[in-house]
Amino acid sequence: MSPVTKLLHKWLQISRVNATPFDTLRHTRNWINQLQHQHEYEAHQRVVDALNQFNLSRAPLDETRLHILHLLEHAGSPLQASMVTQYLKNQSVFRYAGKSLWQEIFAFYWQLALAYQSLVKAATHTAPALAQQLPLITQRALHYQGKLMQWRYMHYESPTADAWRNVHTLFNIAESNGFADTALPLDTDRQASCTQLYVGIQLLSLINPVGLCPWKIERTAHWVSDWSRVMHPSAYFDAHTHTHWLDLAGSEPPHRTTDRPVEGTCLRYWSLHDVLTALERTRGELAQADVHAMLKEVSELHCLLDDITVILKRGGVQRQMPRHEQGLSAGLVCGYANVLNKLDTPTPSAPQDRWVLQDEGDSGYGLTQYAVAAVIPAEGALVHLSIGIKGHLAELAVVRWIEQVEGHPIKLGVEKLGVSPRPVALQAVQHLMSDSAFNHSLSDTPLARCIFLSSASERRLSATLLVSRDDIILPTRVFDMLDGDYIYRIRIARVVEHNGDWARMKFDILTRQHLRRARQVDDQIAV
Repeated sequence: MSPVTKLLHKWLQISRVNATPFDTLRHTRNWINQLQHQHEYEAHQRVVDALNQFNLSRAPLDETRLHILHLLEHAGSPLQASMVTQYLKNQSVFRYAGKSLWQEIFAFYWQLALAYQSLVKAATHTAPALAQQLPLITQRALHYQGKLMQWRYMHYESPTADAWRNVHTLFNIAESNGFADTALPLDTDRQASCTQLYVGIQLLSLINPVGLCPWKIERTAHWVSDWSRVMHPSAYFDAHTHTHWLDLAGSEPPHRTTDRPVEGTCLRYWSLHDVLTALERTRGELAQADVHAMLKEVSELHCLLDDITVILKRGGVQRQMPRHEQGLSAGLVCGYANVLNKLDTPTPSAPQDRWVLQDEGDSGYGLTQYAVAAVIPAEGALVHLSIGIKGHLAELAVVRWIEQVEGHPIKLGVEKLGVSPRPVALQAVQHLMSDSAFNHSLSDTPLARCIFLSSASERRLSATLLVSRDDIILPTRVFDMLDGDYIYRIRIARVVEHNGDWARMKFDILTRQHLRRARQVDDQIAV
């Protein structure tokens, strides 16, 4: 059982013996008046226990219960704000006390998120009397779900699939009932709509602040709540504008449109361009008073903004897989023609730089060049990676992003396409049942040189074909592929992607025959 699960289990157990039932507004007010005689930490614990009792109660959810929840929330919010401030300021000097403080803060958010989630469910299913309050309780449920995710980041945890499902469902309810863009009071000095809260959760996920110190996560969440006002999810996809999509019926974080460009009634799309503009406006608005309030230097805030800018310009964090190997370097050959020459001739005939591998993962690599590179590949370029250690297969990859900052090393992000590439030859087939030209002399046969590539995933047994953009190879066309001593008759199924001077295609194998045996049969027939 994880620490968080144990924590939640603790708060779902029977509350402390001296807790007062919260069955009427009068009892609740009298209980809240007694909190002023308690120490701040003890008072906060009692409020969390009270919220736990509220969630365990079997009393029907109605407007009176909602009012009781508002009273408990209003009583606990100042205590929560004080504990959050203590944690952000003193977390680095706390050791064991910091963990207990985080647990208390997280428990408060979790109980409120659970309470408002239950009220939303009641309002949409079993308690029609709460329907008028649906905009308010949905907004607050989204707010506290976002807080749970934010404080999970501080504990080096990513949001779970259940958390994403809850967030998507709440926003779907807001959209379906027509109040998603309605601004409602969130606290004493702030209003927010369900759309703003939902978009803020998505933005913070793209930045992926796991590993940042708590005050940076809190500051990032504060900025994101402002930037979310300029983002508006759309139900219609615009390939020239939109950069990300998400599935309201799913349980996943947002995806880049280049990952899996799909369409559907439950999908929403948006662009990060306006967010980057708002980010630059925030950079110019950093005032000295704001810096003093955070007790941090101007340079630290600007560095934080620089890091966020780089991540958002890439479209989000590129690598979500664990690192495997450290301290390695790879030789890079760039461009389709150079890669094909590299595979044809063992001796290096194309420029080959050594790049340092710093973010090795299952889906790709982060590469850094500290010296002067002979060739800097463009975004979308095909590259051949040879790491040069025993047992490591040669790989082909595509450059997904480039970071070039004056005075800093050049950085690349590459996505693996496959392993063990090898050159093959293609010959067009005029008729499906016709004889292969490879069975005869190849001197007069026009051939297309291509690259056969096995899948990079151990769980996917598939292969693709990389061809030059100069070769006209259309889907549904039939070809003979010469791979070593075997002739494969293949049908091009679809174009997976195309970039610059190359295209990657999926194909189906129709037949296979051995080249020598086929020629021996032809010779016997001729005799």
